[in-house]
Amino acid sequence: MKSYKQVCAAVLAVLIGLAGILHPGAAEASKNPQAPADKGTFIKELVTSLGIDLQGSDIPYSDVDSELAPYIQAAIRTNILPEDGKTKFGPNEKITKEQAYVFLIRSLNLRDSYSLGALKKFKDYNAIHSAYHRELAAAAELDLIDRKLPVFQPKKPLTGNDIKNMLESLQKKLEFVTVIHTNDMHGRIMHNPVNKEMGLAKISSIANSARSKNPTILIDMGDTFHGTNYVNLNKGMAAAEAMNAMKYDAMVPGNHDFNYGQAHLLNLKKMLQFPLISANIKTYGSPFLEGFTIVERKGKKIALIGLTATDTAVKTNPSGITGITFEDETETAKKLALKLKGKVDAVAVISHSGLDTEMKIANEVSGIDVVFGGHSHDTIETPKKLKHAYVTQANEYGKALGHTNLIFHKGKLIGVNGFLYRDSESKKEDSKVRNVLQPYKEQVDRELNVVIASVSETLNGERNAVRTKETNLGNYIADAMKNKLKTDIAVTNGGGIRASIVAGDVTRNHVLTTLPFDNTLVRTTLKGSDLKAALEHSVRLYPAENGGFLHVSGLAFNFDPSKPTGSRVTEVVINGAALDLQKSYSVATNNFTAAGGDGFVMFTAENIEFDSGELLSTVLMEALQSNTPVPGIEGRIKITQ
Repeated sequence: MKSYKQVCAAVLAVLIGLAGILHPGAAEASKNPQAPADKGTFIKELVTSLGIDLQGSDIPYSDVDSELAPYIQAAIRTNILPEDGKTKFGPNEKITKEQAYVFLIRSLNLRDSYSLGALKKFKDYNAIHSAYHRELAAAAELDLIDRKLPVFQPKKPLTGNDIKNMLESLQKKLEFVTVIHTNDMHGRIMHNPVNKEMGLAKISSIANSARSKNPTILIDMGDTFHGTNYVNLNKGMAAAEAMNAMKYDAMVPGNHDFNYGQAHLLNLKKMLQFPLISANIKTYGSPFLEGFTIVERKGKKIALIGLTATDTAVKTNPSGITGITFEDETETAKKLALKLKGKVDAVAVISHSGLDTEMKIANEVSGIDVVFGGHSHDTIETPKKLKHAYVTQANEYGKALGHTNLIFHKGKLIGVNGFLYRDSESKKEDSKVRNVLQPYKEQVDRELNVVIASVSETLNGERNAVRTKETNLGNYIADAMKNKLKTDIAVTNGGGIRASIVAGDVTRNHVLTTLPFDNTLVRTTLKGSDLKAALEHSVRLYPAENGGFLHVSGLAFNFDPSKPTGSRVTEVVINGAALDLQKSYSVATNNFTAAGGDGFVMFTAENIEFDSGELLSTVLMEALQSNTPVPGIEGRIKITQ
């Protein structure tokens, strides 16, 4: 006897994998709503009804025309259609009633299974294909099928009128609360079509469109107030003012929102017209912020619990979080989920904790319904259902924007579906928000778009490069630091380098985009043994990207990633001589690393001997203006293969 999965696979092969057989009524269906509809038409209507963003036509099927392809791509992206390896879709095949309900129920991403009781009441129950029982049982229990009728007619070809009635029933029988969510904007508040960053004015327009269709909540998962010149020069005020105009409902702070220090973050909080929340941040043992807020939409109470990554302790300048501790995110979520039980219709976590932690919460914390994530810059195209909760996250920098629906039936949350938006010319800016941002843009552009130097080659500051290997930009910055303070060596963390500098004219804007943090050049001293420990810490996560990966000057080292963490560095040479573990070396670095940032415990703020007060960006500008030659990849960091 075939298993349930085998039956499903066989039926889906029939439903989706058949070659495109043109049936005579396909063209007529668009003209005559009583004529049989085809599979392609149904998918197009379903995707349109759900408002899924259309993003191109890259699909595996060879029998789908260019007009239909974006709808098929959207259905694949949101798991309405499975990625089954087939090359034929059969868009012109007639679609039966039972087949259509399979697609409809898949689109809802339901959290539970339903009994066959309601379905068995139809006299023609035995005519329903067994592979469709699970989806059709759900459709019956959720009142999407008219249970007053004596028969279901599963094999009846669907007409245009049937599709219209089915989709209208979806809106009448179910309630949708939409959540529009941003994360890890890192100051990308302006539209940047080159980098496909939507900017807040476009995001506002999308949020307003969602509000016109469903009750809508707008939230942000942190790392918002710092990262580009458009926010750095006004210490986040431009983002805060625009977010007020957009009517955000809540935000959780990320690690980089502490970059200006905790006092300034609290000043921004006073400016915000919506709650800044995080339940696991304590200052000298007391709550730093409110832990949660409750948003009500159309009679539905949605609790939002804020959580900030525990590794903020090493991923922002330690001087900005004096007295602050970050409690375990999962344990904090458990406590608040218990506190909120029975008091709201749904509990959501708005998290800047990273996908691993967010999945842990979703798998371990009963009482949490959905986790909106950030910090790890992951892309989840449609909410993923885990043991207790759904998880979603929308990439970074406004290159994607989350649209997640909480779906209710008779007051109970039954599913969570959604998709991501991407930038396109069809998306327009909200003029109100654009007008808020314009004065900030003009001020920054005026001050920073002045050419200060030129380079003959691109300086590589790409994220995946500076966090894993030696680059010419990393070498150039480290050399400039060492030369400025006349030290034995210099080290600087790859996580502080945020963009490349392209060959040609260089402006202040370019430099500050590359080095956006307010890190200053400092001098300290390390024993050889501590220096080796720092290098081990630098490469401990390789080949994974690591913001603590060090770029160096005055030294070269080899490491073997096949060896255990802590024993990977095989050779270190300081200015031509082997490292002496007992000798002390003068070190130029940035005040973030020198204070123990990125977990470099061998550095401590107390041992900083001299703080130049000069920003690393200024040191880099001076090197560029003095026409210091750009070093190549010189083997300062060698990886044993």
